[in-house]
Amino acid sequence: MQGNETFRLVVRRGPQPNQVYELDKDIITLGRDITNNITINDPEVSRHHMRLTRGAGGFTLEDLGSTNGTFVNGQRLTGAKPLSNGDMIGLGETVTLQYELVRAMSAGVGTGMPEVMPTSPGPAARQPAAAPMNVAPQMQPQTPQQQPAYDYAPQQSYTPTPPPSTGYDYDPYAVREEEPRNMTRWIIIGCAALSLLCCCGTIAGLFLIDTLCLWNSLPLISDIIRALGWTVTC
Repeated sequence: MQGNETFRLVVRRGPQPNQVYELDKDIITLGRDITNNITINDPEVSRHHMRLTRGAGGFTLEDLGSTNGTFVNGQRLTGAKPLSNGDMIGLGETVTLQYELVRAMSAGVGTGMPEVMPTSPGPAARQPAAAPMNVAPQMQPQTPQQQPAYDYAPQQSYTPTPPPSTGYDYDPYAVREEEPRNMTRWIIIGCAALSLLCCCGTIAGLFLIDTLCLWNSLPLISDIIRALGWTVTC
């Protein structure tokens, strides 16, 4: 039966486990920044981490110079790599995505529900032998379908880091310089000391002028005294 093939990414480890991202564009970028087609908020994920490009047989994966690297089935990516159904994509050490092929059945055939292609074939179904006449057939035990083995660790408890409200790139692990403390106290002490010094200087100057009887000798002060009509005698 013919059908349309689509692809998707499923979160196997990291924020929002089992979250499904449909790959419905020819070029899809993934990273921590909200301008990407797929946004994953995790400290191990760079702002622009990787890019998926659609080709004739599926998608090709490229790393965009991420800090913690992109891995395919445990191998760090160094160039463009075509993906296969069931490949495990690691972003740093905390996020794992699975690349899946989904085949949608044609309308009017079967139930019309999408069919996810298995990553590994299960055991062949055994046909029961024909039962003899007049003998009730024995029920054959059903063999459970073999589940595909994934090379990723079990899901762990995860607490997502909320994105910052500012527009710049936020790094929660950056070491910040400690701001100087008690600056206000030193500023107040300096202003008080300067005011006290000015007051003492003014009082000492007035005392010296009065002692030496320099009221009429100073140009500015003598002009003020004459303008007010005062008379200074020593």
